[in-house]
Amino acid sequence: MDISIRTQQLNSLFSYDKKTDLTDSHLEIIPFRFTQTIGASEINEFQKELTGTDFCPVTDNHIQENKTFTYTVFAPSGKEKRDKAIILLHGLNERTWEKYLTWAEYLAQNTGKPVILFPIAFHMNRTPGLWANPRAILPWVSKRKEEVANVTNSTFANVALSSRLSQNPLRFYASGRESVYNMWQLVHEIKNGEHPLFKEDTSINLFAYSIGALLSQLSLIHI
Repeated sequence: MDISIRTQQLNSLFSYDKKTDLTDSHLEIIPFRFTQTIGASEINEFQKELTGTDFCPVTDNHIQENKTFTYTVFAPSGKEKRDKAIILLHGLNERTWEKYLTWAEYLAQNTGKPVILFPIAFHMNRTPGLWANPRAILPWVSKRKEEVANVTNSTFANVALSSRLSQNPLRFYASGRESVYNMWQLVHEIKNGEHPLFKEDTSINLFAYSIGALLSQLSLIHI
């Protein structure tokens, strides 16, 4: 099947709210909730000091979507717990898993391992919905072009990231550190048998793209 057609099909079925059966692939897309605990107090104190922007005046520690969120798993159909997993990490400034859905399906089908689509801090569904709404964010694109000289390629797709980093570049470090803590927490939950989908001491692989690959490398260095 053409990959663009399959991407559209998977995107129409993908949900953060309910389990979806992919009968033709013999897979399930299963949502799970995540609430950060490891490193949470440290990150919270750090984020308090990062000033907000006009379109998001609250400090980062008040963005609840980033603290508690849903991630999904492409898992081979069946009720038994698994002993292998793949964590899939995305690229910078992503707001949707659309282009990664065929990746997850292919990996799950061809390895037999559940594939965990895990969002980096302040990406995907870990931000207020406003940040991904073109109609709501376009006025701030115009404002940024007025404020920053020679900006020609600012769009609704990057204004949230660019504005927040311009306001305080330490956000890049803070978000990366938070994402590493979140990954550690996820891995610990799986390894300790606390995750409903996996057995204790499950073997975990990483499959990552762009900034996700850098995050993977940093995580492995410090394990």
